[in-house]
Amino acid sequence: MNETGWNWARLDRKGIALVQEAEQTLGADVVLVYAQGAPLADPSTRAGLQPAALDASQLECLRGVEQQTGGVAVAYKRAN
Repeated sequence: MNETGWNWARLDRKGIALVQEAEQTLGADVVLVYAQGAPLADPSTRAGLQPAALDASQLECLRGVEQQTGGVAVAYKRAN
């Protein structure tokens, strides 16, 4: 049985710079970009992260990251 899940997206230097810029713009602790692939254990629970609450303009920023990287971007904040 061939399972498809989500794994880290492969980013070039431009993609990494884009993610770092998004983290600063959004005030997120971490932005992760995923791509379809072999299933990966959810890293957010191990790192004490939870999805960040974003407004419409912040979501648009994440959509831009997705369009430019070809992945799915998620902004996280550290859980208190």
